[in-house]
Amino acid sequence: MTLPIGLSSQYSGALPNLATSQSQGPVSFGEIVSQFVGQTNQSQMAADDSVKQLVTGQTDDVQQVVLAVAQADLSFQLFMEIRNKLIDNYNELMRMQF
Repeated sequence: MTLPIGLSSQYSGALPNLATSQSQGPVSFGEIVSQFVGQTNQSQMAADDSVKQLVTGQTDDVQQVVLAVAQADLSFQLFMEIRNKLIDNYNELMRMQF
């Protein structure tokens, strides 16, 4: 997966994997967004589970919990930035006069 300009490869674990195989053909924008939302949600749920396991004493690996929460946070921030860009572009299109 190639990273957008400005994102370091150290953050690639927090980015959802939206790549599809070449044999499946073109993927619609709606499918990409749906996949992205689902993977962001899964990341959030995994972070919640990690925190619950730490609180209940099922795990004592604080570093792993912090990593899961940081990945979920970064994934959510990326999701929000993409959403904001989409809304800005939509509003720009609505202001255009044809």
